[in-house]
Amino acid sequence: MSSARYAAAAAQLEDGKLFVTGGWNNGRLNSAEILTEQGWESNIPSLPVTIADHCMVKVNSTTVIVIGGHQNDQISGKTFYFTFGAESWTEGPELKYKRGYHSCGKIRRDKESQEMGIIVAGGNDGLSDMASVEILHEGSNKWQRGLELPFSITESQMVEDLNGGVILIGGHSTSMTGLDTLYQLPHRGQNAVWTKMQQKMRTGRKKHTAFLVPDSFC
Repeated sequence: MSSARYAAAAAQLEDGKLFVTGGWNNGRLNSAEILTEQGWESNIPSLPVTIADHCMVKVNSTTVIVIGGHQNDQISGKTFYFTFGAESWTEGPELKYKRGYHSCGKIRRDKESQEMGIIVAGGNDGLSDMASVEILHEGSNKWQRGLELPFSITESQMVEDLNGGVILIGGHSTSMTGLDTLYQLPHRGQNAVWTKMQQKMRTGRKKHTAFLVPDSFC
């Protein structure tokens, strides 16, 4: 990368490019860069804040949203959209609760719908770990409460499954560190529940990365 960084966030774009924001390198960063076939490009406008321990979701083919984390050295609930083409950062709707070290993804509205919302789960508010979940419905400008996690979890990872649900992987809890568990939420509808999956990781872990791979890789 153009800048060494950790505690950054990344999102894969429609065209296969990788967009990376913020992180830490002798202080929190406000820079962003993008990986293309030609290599890393750092001509992306800087974020309005220094940021780390946040998460980022691709909203659609032209827009990503950066959510929470340490912003200007404080845990924050602020969000920012970046729109490719316009090449600009704009402030988005603020979370109900400030949080860092959380996970996020996209999830279906219900079993029948293809409408997707953005989901944020767990993290830490600067004082304690969190079990709360928030959802930003498609087209909405206000975060809503979602179904809480079974217990407080921070430093976990979330992946979107192939059916429009999400899976929360590993993380840290007050009583357990380096969790090996996977919890699945199939959609955000009325009857949806977080379910502990039978599968678990061989090694409990936190502050990790996670992504889907084809069955042919296994």
